[in-house]
Amino acid sequence: MRRHVLDASALYRYLKKGDGAEIVIQVFKGAAEEGAVALISAVNWGEVFHSLAKRMGLGKTETLMAELQQNVPLSVVGVTPQDALSAARLKAQYHIPYADAFAVALTGTQRVLVTADVSHFERVPKLRLLKLPRAKKAEA
Repeated sequence: MRRHVLDASALYRYLKKGDGAEIVIQVFKGAAEEGAVALISAVNWGEVFHSLAKRMGLGKTETLMAELQQNVPLSVVGVTPQDALSAARLKAQYHIPYADAFAVALTGTQRVLVTADVSHFERVPKLRLLKLPRAKKAEA
């Protein structure tokens, strides 16, 4: 069974019905069919929340995110001090943004990272990616 980890860009595309949303829908469908869940780091979850709150306001964002947790097979994974160090090491070694490093750390060696930010993650050897299409200007 292939497990998937979403980064912030993947979840944001899903929520905004942007390019690649259909790929994320298929990830959720596959997880549901297998009785599994996709994963997202609490750090990446917070990134999505912040992006939406800037555009929609806090109330609407809180409602949307709560509904999301009830309706899709997605588990938000908390961050431990060890996770923070692992992410910091990944950031230092591969020069990727710190929040993105949490997604990489959660992916480990057994999971596939779903992302639109391919250029950040291609620097990490042996990381399996499910690539979403490049964003159009209006989406970015």
